[in-house]
Amino acid sequence: MKKRITYEAIHRYAAASKDTADIHVDAESAASAGFKRPIVHGMYIMGLAQSLYLLEHPEQWITTYKLKFLNPLLVDSEVIFDFEGTGDDILVTISGEDGELIATGALSVKGRLP
Repeated sequence: MKKRITYEAIHRYAAASKDTADIHVDAESAASAGFKRPIVHGMYIMGLAQSLYLLEHPEQWITTYKLKFLNPLLVDSEVIFDFEGTGDDILVTISGEDGELIATGALSVKGRLP
């Protein structure tokens, strides 16, 4: 599943989470840290992955979630969320629009209670 991460979404997340670190919201600060644009919050990516998975699988709920970040994701980028598996353990791969691996991990899921 593809999703574009916009500046607007990151500014809203920064305000809601109170994580307004300059590297996430200020282009000049991101540039001084070596990035072309601000970088997306890791927790935003994690929450978005969970939401997208549950959107496609509304009959399930997530019991555990582990994600390892390998590379930063720049704001105003398209990101690809890939979920593989049909049992209780779902592998998660998150890639940038250029194919760069952003994060990998796994969800443990259960079916909804009757």
